Amino acid sequence: MRIRTLIGILVALAFVVLASFLSTRNTELLSQRFALGDSVSWPLYAVLLVAFLAGFLPPVVVLVVEHFRQELAARRDRRLNREAESRRGSFRRAVDYQADGQWAKAAAELESLLAEKPEDFGTLLRYGEVLRRSGRFDEAVEIHRRASVLYPRSVALLYELAADYEHIGKEDVGREIRNRIVRDFSGIGLEVRRRRRNAAMAVHDWAEAARHQDSIESMLRENDDKLELEREREVALGLTYQRGLRAMEADRQEEARAIFREILQQEPYFIPASIMLGEVALLAGAYTSACAEWKRGYLASGSPVFLQRIEDHFIERERPAEAIETLHELISSVDNDLLPRFFLGRLYYRLEMHDEALKALSGIRDRVASSPTYHLLHGRIREHRGELEQAIAAYLESLQQAGLTSAEYRCEVCASAYGEWRDRCDSCGSWNAIQLDFEEEQISPSDLGIRERPVWVVVDDTEDA
Repeated sequence: MRIRTLIGILVALAFVVLASFLSTRNTELLSQRFALGDSVSWPLYAVLLVAFLAGFLPPVVVLVVEHFRQELAARRDRRLNREAESRRGSFRRAVDYQADGQWAKAAAELESLLAEKPEDFGTLLRYGEVLRRSGRFDEAVEIHRRASVLYPRSVALLYELAADYEHIGKEDVGREIRNRIVRDFSGIGLEVRRRRRNAAMAVHDWAEAARHQDSIESMLRENDDKLELEREREVALGLTYQRGLRAMEADRQEEARAIFREILQQEPYFIPASIMLGEVALLAGAYTSACAEWKRGYLASGSPVFLQRIEDHFIERERPAEAIETLHELISSVDNDLLPRFFLGRLYYRLEMHDEALKALSGIRDRVASSPTYHLLHGRIREHRGELEQAIAAYLESLQQAGLTSAEYRCEVCASAYGEWRDRCDSCGSWNAIQLDFEEEQISPSDLGIRERPVWVVVDDTEDA
């Protein structure tokens, strides 16, 4: 009971007590007749009583009725809150069961929720998914169809319905539903295309990915969205690069060469295209042209990937003298000759020309004194020369500086490590992101003469869509 209601009752009781006391003191006065008309008269106390009741009873009745109304509303709210909390608890349990793969228990919880609220969007959406995961495909279709009628603008339901049809073998129906999403929901359609493109890229279906990329760019051009088109440019060039690789695999070398040159015209520092231009020349038997392409790539970017490829090329052909000659040529051609001198020293080591290797590396010692890889290579040379004390000192220096025994390649986007260079990171899908890991070298890429290059990251804003 509210405080004002209690005060009102107490005041009324006090008034009644006061009236009773005064009436006993004025009995004679109250018994006198009070004329209400020519022939009608009442005792004065009756007139006063009627007047009192007429003024007192209405507010009291209103207060009492209001009090009971509020009590009933509060009880109803408490009941509804308990029911809502119970439903939320059931929904949370269903989610937990679903996360644990206990589809039957999840379905039972959701069924009880639908019995209470058969048109609840979240329950219908999740119940259909649970039914599909548990193998009850026809029931899942029915649930999601019913829900899509209730909520015809829900793209999430259309996605689920498409998945249902695909699971029962009606891929054409599922495809038509997804096409409807693209057709009827233009903004969301862009996200659908990106999802499909990224899914195709994940399984290396480059032709399918390129088809979706064309659709994405067409939609962006229709909307005159220049900013998004610029963001998509990197992925488009990456897919163009993959088209060049497919042309190489199909023995269409001229087509592949034209594609790689087109890419380099748009982005001169895209290392994989430069590498593949050399590989195209190799497939055609033009070994000199291949080496020339890699030298141009190194001179343009300063990337050690080209030096590694040149070295491997000549070693594979058993022409180490040409590898040495090429590295000497590059040393005389660049302003910063640190990397080619290091690779020359390492090449001498691979050829077991330990005196020449030691001489080449000694010439750059002051410039790479903080490199653990340099000290590791220096130690190996000393070890092969039988100079064990100096070898141990070099190994200790290498371990002290980095704790590593060899350099590795690393993705600059997601930090995935690889034992050899790749054109594209398998983990995050970025092109041109794999580079020798200089983080532990304590020598910056600029000090090594490596120019900054673009990294092509796949656009994906649809994870929360």
